[in-house]
Amino acid sequence: MLCGAMLHVGVQASYAEPLSISLDGDTYNHGDRFVLSITVEEVTDSTAILYIRDSNGTNSSAIPIEISEKNTVMPPSFQFERELFAEGTYYIDIIYGNLTASVSFQIIDIGNVVVPHWIKTLAFQWAVDAIAPSFYVDALKNPQMADILHVNADDSYDATSFIPEWVKEVTLWWLVTEEITDDEYVMMMQYLIDHGMIRGL
Repeated sequence: MLCGAMLHVGVQASYAEPLSISLDGDTYNHGDRFVLSITVEEVTDSTAILYIRDSNGTNSSAIPIEISEKNTVMPPSFQFERELFAEGTYYIDIIYGNLTASVSFQIIDIGNVVVPHWIKTLAFQWAVDAIAPSFYVDALKNPQMADILHVNADDSYDATSFIPEWVKEVTLWWLVTEEITDDEYVMMMQYLIDHGMIRGL
């Protein structure tokens, strides 16, 4: 009888929260991605809703997360871009049915290079021959890239946009395998621009 009572107490002590969330870290730099884990005691709905909230209480748009089992890991899907995430404290809020959970994290600006997502999208499209070089070159001239790539505006440039073909393979290493960092890719592109190997800027 005593053993049964002790076992019952042990089961109560291991009771899990109905909804809990955790991150793979508590501090991130610009350019980092987070991995979020969601644990539910019982699967009662197919979707949870995620919001990212800043310290002023401003919420992101709702992000639906599919819940099909008790433990769900949200893979890293986006980088913290400097234009969207200033240095400071942020919160991730999850709503699942009538349950809520939150976790906080910090973003620290260490001054590293972070290429905007939309530029990366155009870079990938160019690397797989889905768009002409001129579209990618135009993106490199965008004011949002001004603090990243230094381009000398000159009306006398060769109007024909050109990027060496071998850069496509390096671009895919950068975007798909992530063997190359944003800093390394930008340094390479800056070198090619400075030495006239990328034209149309």
